[in-house]
Amino acid sequence: MNIIQVGSYPLSADCIHGGVESSVYGLTQALVRAGHTVDVFDYPRIGGKDASERLGLLTIHRYANTGKHNEDAMQRGKEIFRDIVALHPNAVHVHGTGKLSGTIYEAAQNYGIPVVLTVHGLLHEEKKQALRRKFSLKHLYQYIVQTRSEMDVLNRASRIIVDTPYVEQMLTQYRQKGKLTQLPEIHVIPQGISAAYYDLSCAEESNTILSVGSISPRKGHLYTVKIFNTLRDRGIYAKLRILGSLVDSNYYDKLTKTIQKSPYCTDITLETNVSQEDVFMAYKSAKLFVLHSQEESQGIVFAEAMATGMPVVATKVGGIPDVVENGKVGFLCEFGDTLSMAECVEQILTDEKMWHTFSQCAKEVAQIYDWDKIADQISILYKEV
Repeated sequence: MNIIQVGSYPLSADCIHGGVESSVYGLTQALVRAGHTVDVFDYPRIGGKDASERLGLLTIHRYANTGKHNEDAMQRGKEIFRDIVALHPNAVHVHGTGKLSGTIYEAAQNYGIPVVLTVHGLLHEEKKQALRRKFSLKHLYQYIVQTRSEMDVLNRASRIIVDTPYVEQMLTQYRQKGKLTQLPEIHVIPQGISAAYYDLSCAEESNTILSVGSISPRKGHLYTVKIFNTLRDRGIYAKLRILGSLVDSNYYDKLTKTIQKSPYCTDITLETNVSQEDVFMAYKSAKLFVLHSQEESQGIVFAEAMATGMPVVATKVGGIPDVVENGKVGFLCEFGDTLSMAECVEQILTDEKMWHTFSQCAKEVAQIYDWDKIADQISILYKEV
């Protein structure tokens, strides 16, 4: 099949930013391994340039955003779709529910090209949480505009992919509350992880706690530092390593200052925009994965951690309980309950038998996130649309 992928695609496989880039990259590579011809249309980037790169069955098309804001990428929408049509694809797979995603989805639908949409998180929920954390005109504008664009594309979509039952349930609620005029055909298919994680083994003898997630309020790193401080106050010696792409500079500054004020600051490291190889090394050198997210539709990092045999302690929000089964591969706590989370972390670190039980279960559960298996499921949808 000749398949089009439309979504954020990494500039380099050595440095992948965020879950959407990771998902589009992982699915694309799996489809190519299965023998499909794939053209990826990367969303226009500020400061980027127009270019195409062919790598065997894969061709990557990149576009420049000549404006100053992400919204200016819309100016290239007609041109991108014109280039898509010229390839006569068997199917177009659009990733995300932003305005440009919706425009390309609608154009493909109107043109009669088979099209599938993957919902990567719910913008309505993400922006609502951001507005609750800190009210500002900017956050209010983003909430209104991005919620509207999301509902518009969902109301047009006939067939969509969501990564967890949580997202499916939220869409059903949107329909019941009248936010959606219709409910599309929904397929629950998780986002996968790089096969490289299955070849890694976490460090059983380590005392390092690992937290991987974009440096933004949504990932709750300030709470994780508080949890770490509580753990150390209780006499448990450990180190904390935080990795993530830099999304919010103000939050980064606040996190840096909080770490500096910690009495255990010498045992806390914060690293941003690290290479993929460094990420792999971080997973290999840690014993326990902790992330205090405020909202997640799935959370690919949890699957990555489990694939290495690392137990997980996380929050009981969004789609996380669909990925991290409480009491089987680790523990889940209420968002904001840092004391309970610190106690869970201590329990796993100090109970060798529990750690081994969770570690073995984590490896088994992680097998469902193999991209090759997931790509096979999605390929069936391409043939059915």
